[in-house]
Amino acid sequence: ARTKKLLVRLTDTCTRADLESLSPNSTELLAKHDGSRIRGVIVTLKSPESSYDFISRYFAPWNGIPEDPVTGSAHTVLAPYWADSLAIKRPMNARQCSRRGGDLVLRVRDDGRLDVLGEARVVLRGNLFPFDPDES
Repeated sequence: ARTKKLLVRLTDTCTRADLESLSPNSTELLAKHDGSRIRGVIVTLKSPESSYDFISRYFAPWNGIPEDPVTGSAHTVLAPYWADSLAIKRPMNARQCSRRGGDLVLRVRDDGRLDVLGEARVVLRGNLFPFDPDES
């Protein structure tokens, strides 16, 4: 699958503070690339904290999102990458280090699909109705 997400792994000598101090300029990112190949940038590192396997942040100005607080879709890229890099077969603990932030538990299934567990916040509530072109 083509996710159009660029994965940037920081060296293991970087800290959580280094990751949290990043402040990409959305205007400059948009000026440098039109979004045709990259729609988001994932920055990650092996967690220096024992409570997490890895930590990350996700920037997607091409989607109108300077930084996504907690991103399930980014973890569909991160989880297989880290499971392979760290040779982990058990569920992984991850932290997305945005201002709001969030913790996730991730399990890569044998068929390659991903189970994502974590807390959610309702940001939109409504009803969806099937579209009937004859009613327009």
